[in-house]
Amino acid sequence: TLPNAFSPNGDGVNDQFCIQGWNDCIQSFRIMIFNRWGEKVFESTAIEPGWDGTFRDSKQPVGVYVYYISVQNTITNKTVYHSGNITLIR
Repeated sequence: TLPNAFSPNGDGVNDQFCIQGWNDCIQSFRIMIFNRWGEKVFESTAIEPGWDGTFRDSKQPVGVYVYYISVQNTITNKTVYHSGNITLIR
């Protein structure tokens, strides 16, 4: 399962939107995160590190962001797509 909120406030707890437990079965990975205006604020082909709540070195505002993930499984060689919302809390 994917988290539905994170709090990048520097306290060392939940400071990044991370996906855990997927490393062992992934051949390829891509994540994109968009703000409420549809602007892409994060993109990566690496599972770690996750999104730290910044865009162009600026802290992003509290709110709901949309993510799209594509994952290719090493066992089945099939690509699976996930999408959802993540709430950024400070």
